Amino acid sequence: MAKKKTIKKKTNSLSMPEWVYDVKVWGIASLVVIVALVVAIFQKNNASEFCLSERDTYYYNKALAQVLEVDSIWNAISSNATSKQLQQLITKINKLKYEYDDEDMNVATIQVCDALKQRIEYLQNDFVENIKANYLNAGKQMIIREPNALLDSKTILPFFLRKGERLHLDVHATGKATIALRNADIEKLIKSFHNQVVDSFFIANEGVYTLEIVPQEKQYVSIEVGYEPVSGKDLESRPQVMKQIVECAKGEFGSVASKGIKMKNIFDEPRKFTLRGQIKAAFSGSARALVAIQVPAGATDILYTMRIDTSEGGKSEDGKFCNNLNYSYRKINMLGLPVYESTKSSGILNMILDDNRPIRDEDAYCNMYVFRNQSQAKKFQDGTHAASALTYDVDYSTLGTQSCNGRIPANGSKTIYLGFENERMRYMNYLWVEVVAVIPTTLYHKEKYSVK
Repeated sequence: MAKKKTIKKKTNSLSMPEWVYDVKVWGIASLVVIVALVVAIFQKNNASEFCLSERDTYYYNKALAQVLEVDSIWNAISSNATSKQLQQLITKINKLKYEYDDEDMNVATIQVCDALKQRIEYLQNDFVENIKANYLNAGKQMIIREPNALLDSKTILPFFLRKGERLHLDVHATGKATIALRNADIEKLIKSFHNQVVDSFFIANEGVYTLEIVPQEKQYVSIEVGYEPVSGKDLESRPQVMKQIVECAKGEFGSVASKGIKMKNIFDEPRKFTLRGQIKAAFSGSARALVAIQVPAGATDILYTMRIDTSEGGKSEDGKFCNNLNYSYRKINMLGLPVYESTKSSGILNMILDDNRPIRDEDAYCNMYVFRNQSQAKKFQDGTHAASALTYDVDYSTLGTQSCNGRIPANGSKTIYLGFENERMRYMNYLWVEVVAVIPTTLYHKEKYSVK
């Protein structure tokens, strides 16, 4: 088994100290010894073969796999590790465990099992102490390291600092950008910079701080955020920053603008119609109905819900279309999905409509026509012309439809007319219509922070 070398004098630099090479050599040598012992033992007679029961083999293989995982992680991060990565590695090492009962074991088996146990003891003692002495308790600890971040909009990076620590910032933008350091707990700007900053700050109050970067154009930004701890005692249990996205007003601390929509209810209450059967309509009433929709300024789309029933009684969901759409929109808006898509089957508008479809009565159906011309709509309403003889928007009209939701692009129209017709000879249909206008707007949200 390779002999441990004396640990070199610790360094304040984050470059790989010489003791790291000792650790790697020790680890590789230990694993070579383990593998060599296993190979040599299997070449001997049965009395000296490495032999474990099925249960003991399971625990041995499990512990060996965990040790190999630790070695792999260390090899990957040792030359450029952040304090968070080191803390996570220490936590993983401290969870390593391997015990064995040498009763009924031959000498060869005991040697192999003992080599693994010694390796774990080394990791949990000398190796962890070396990390703490040469990294975690010496100089700057890295919180964020993004050497080549591509940014095209405001980016906010939160982190936790303790009272008495010293914060180090090293940020370089390749183009024009505003950089700001803020105390998120008291919503106060500490200092702002242009394009780059290499500076350090004494932390007077424990809490959550943010680094805000606002690029004026799409560009690469090099970001390093580190701190000097007061002591190394709390490094393994340093609090994590948790964040939640909430709506806010323009100009609020940490607010970020995004494209969104607001919904305006067109009717104060649902419009209700009775569509008589063709036979009864010949004597009284009408098999047709028309509703005019005044499109608000700036609206891009009209969303509607149409509930058709053979029963005149109302439903509990009547009159809640606008509120339900707003609720669904708030739930999915933070997913960053586009409001509009080139296809009719995708986008937020279709998602929120699908989420609020009315209950269907399978025996109730009618025709719905979308008119953009007042004269054509009037002819439909008066019953002087068959619908087939009129000009209507074929893309958004439906024949024989049951209860449904739908979207009609405004396309510059100030008024859109919805015409409904019951072509059934005997049966009456009852119709409830609710309409909401979609108006593009700028929404604002911010991140709310807490520590765990």
